[in-house]
Amino acid sequence: MGKSTRMIDVEKLISYSDDLMEVLKDRRDITNVTQCFQHFNDLRSHCDSDSKEVHRLLQAMIEACKKKTEKAKSEVVDGAEMDYLQKEFQEEFEKESQLKEEFR
Repeated sequence: MGKSTRMIDVEKLISYSDDLMEVLKDRRDITNVTQCFQHFNDLRSHCDSDSKEVHRLLQAMIEACKKKTEKAKSEVVDGAEMDYLQKEFQEEFEKESQLKEEFR
């Protein structure tokens, strides 16, 4: 059975080769295939160029976002500092309230 499968594959290969030879016999067919190949290479080159440009732009956008994030983080007061400022404010408020009471 393995031999018959191999024979079928060889027969398909021979048939494919014959078909290809018939197509390529005509000079116009070779020219068309060559032109298609050239267009393919041109298209791939343009796609590679566009892809690199998109990648560069995305990297720039990512870096800009990272900078904005770092700036925002540096402007935000952390929890411990917020607690300290709240305590300080409360103490100042209490002192002010005492002074108002003494002033009355």
